[in-house]
Amino acid sequence: MIKNNVKNENGITMITLVVTVLLMVMITATLATNAYDSTQISRLTKLENDIEALNDRIAAYYVEHEELPVVGNPYTKNELRNIISDLSGNDGNEYYTIDLSQLDNLTLNYGDDYEALSENSYIINVESHVIYYLKGINYKGVVYHTVGNNPTVTLDY
Repeated sequence: MIKNNVKNENGITMITLVVTVLLMVMITATLATNAYDSTQISRLTKLENDIEALNDRIAAYYVEHEELPVVGNPYTKNELRNIISDLSGNDGNEYYTIDLSQLDNLTLNYGDDYEALSENSYIINVESHVIYYLKGINYKGVVYHTVGNNPTVTLDY
């Protein structure tokens, strides 16, 4: 009789253990996916903040100097099409590298000072003043070079 009671109280069953492990795996996978999405959204938000800061500084510079803070020769849409997929249709045909050294008190999350068509530089369209980050930010398989200014680019977060 004592032997039968011990057999009935063996602890958790194998089925309970498997179900618990499966639930833990599913929860971990969900958390990892959400953490990855949050990181990508954060990177895209940082790019948006950089472009807004650049817009403000460039507007102030333009009012004061009556020219854009640019360096080098202009680039055309055709030269940039293989680098930037989300060029606005409203842009003119001249783009310049932004000379960040001419903009005071500017701290950016992305981008170096300036180097002609360096992947880590910003360019600006002369007519529309839309700013593009050449390296871009990958979000859900799409590389964004600009946000906020381009009506064809929307953020889904």
